[in-house]
Amino acid sequence: MFRSEGSEPVKGAMLQLTIEAILDFAGERRGHFRLIESEVFSHDAYGTPRELFVAFFAVIADCLRDVLGEQWSAEIDAAWHKLLRDIEAIVLQRKHLVDERP
Repeated sequence: MFRSEGSEPVKGAMLQLTIEAILDFAGERRGHFRLIESEVFSHDAYGTPRELFVAFFAVIADCLRDVLGEQWSAEIDAAWHKLLRDIEAIVLQRKHLVDERP
């Protein structure tokens, strides 16, 4: 899901920022979660479909489910589904404005 041109440090930094944004979004919301909305707009300029941006977060959840195995509980699953719906709402909230650009 990363751009093929990106270096390993860039990919690692992007994943680190994504995880920090997820943790803040799921927790205290001190402001790091705003990075999600900011990155949506910057990725619009790259031509990244917003649906793919949302899918990136789902891939992280899927990877964590695989790592946790049987420790992935119904409670964790429900929390991730809510988190993904909330992220999708933020990511897609202004999609109509992007779609209307000439």
